[in-house]
Amino acid sequence: MTRAEALSLNTRYYSAGVVTDMVITAAALITSVMIRFGSLNVFPLTEYLGTFLFLFVGYFSTALVENLYSIRVTLNRSMLLYRSMRTVFLVTGAYILFIFILKGARGIVINSRMVTVMNMFIFLTYSLLARMLILPGFFKWLYNGRRRSRILIIGNPEKNQSVAGFLMKSIVYSGGKELALCSEKLPEDSGKAADTVLTKVAEKECDGAIVLFDSSHTMNCIAETCVTLNDKDIPFVIYGPEVFSLGYFDPWFSLDDYGAITFILKGRNKAPSRVLDIILSLAALTVLSPLMAAVALGIKLTSKGPLIFRQERVGFEEKHFNFLKFRSMKVGNTNTKAHREYFRNYAKGESAGQEKETFKLNQTSRVTTIGRIIRKTSIDELPQFINVLKGEMTIVGPRPCIPYELEHYRGWQRRRFQVKPGLTGIWQVYGRSRLPFDKSQFLDFLYTIDATCALDFRLIMKTVPVMFFGKGGL
Repeated sequence: MTRAEALSLNTRYYSAGVVTDMVITAAALITSVMIRFGSLNVFPLTEYLGTFLFLFVGYFSTALVENLYSIRVTLNRSMLLYRSMRTVFLVTGAYILFIFILKGARGIVINSRMVTVMNMFIFLTYSLLARMLILPGFFKWLYNGRRRSRILIIGNPEKNQSVAGFLMKSIVYSGGKELALCSEKLPEDSGKAADTVLTKVAEKECDGAIVLFDSSHTMNCIAETCVTLNDKDIPFVIYGPEVFSLGYFDPWFSLDDYGAITFILKGRNKAPSRVLDIILSLAALTVLSPLMAAVALGIKLTSKGPLIFRQERVGFEEKHFNFLKFRSMKVGNTNTKAHREYFRNYAKGESAGQEKETFKLNQTSRVTTIGRIIRKTSIDELPQFINVLKGEMTIVGPRPCIPYELEHYRGWQRRRFQVKPGLTGIWQVYGRSRLPFDKSQFLDFLYTIDATCALDFRLIMKTVPVMFFGKGGL
């Protein structure tokens, strides 16, 4: 099966999941009201519609963040139960808070504690049944009459059988794919590892590959293999003991001690992405304008100098642009030489701490009073929505680098410049400032070959709590 066919099936399955959630949202609400009152004539139509819209939008948004629209949920039913419960509890909590804030919200949504509690458990039951029985059945129907894909599993002889056994528990593999096992250990050399995978894929006439790395393989070897398979348009999954340390992995495919990252589908179309960038940026600047005005006033009152700090950065296709931030440091107190040295050591892997985690340059003496607050919460980054409006940046993407950092990027690491830099990205959400240079660059590299609208949405939704509670800065 080609990537185009896989994308078509994935889109249809995803759409079926959304429609199913829409149906069970209505069904759970109707069932709850009928059980509580024995009739539907107890609330006006506007309250039914308001409740349905609130709950469905909440369920859809949260399920998207929790990745519950993937057929891979059948691989791990305990995680499916946990994430489904978390989704329902979060949405129900938001619903109760909404009613409390609007003091009953009469005429807008249904205000009944018993209906709300019953709806929570009924929706959870319907949702689990749909994802365990109905949607897998729909997947079988989609695959009916199609040629079963042949997938190569290669590398790490110690994990070969356990990965195959784990995957065959899923309807994705037991119902639509054949596994071809190759217990040959992959070479540690980057180019040879990729060539070995390509050779075996051709020999065994496979449509995709599941590549098993071990602790002897470097991040460079893993990345180069990903580049080769992606350029050959081969769907693939990578496993490795180092994957968990990245913070970003596929929770459905991963084993307890062996993390996985999937590259089944190609990224999204850029046209709708640009439209969304404009809409979201305008909305953000409008909503956040009072906060931005307050920050601007605070900067003006507490320190001398301009409100906005402008810095040359490297963006799409290595083109330079003026990067905007609220000024958080004292004027004329920059230390470019120190940062150059820091980044040089960081890129060489020499700036790691005791646990090989990166550190941020200590700038305490140079940061203003209000600067400490806006840097800690990443509020200083808000002017970059203007960069997004100008088309120099996008909402989600790798962070733009400083020109003198460019010389330290090698080979696959420069692929980050094939997409526009963003306000937030995989590294900012999952890695923050904990990771060594090669791993942080690998996360940015992953986005260049695995970007989807669903991933963008998850990253945007997870950015806010990371801003206020995460380590480091964006």
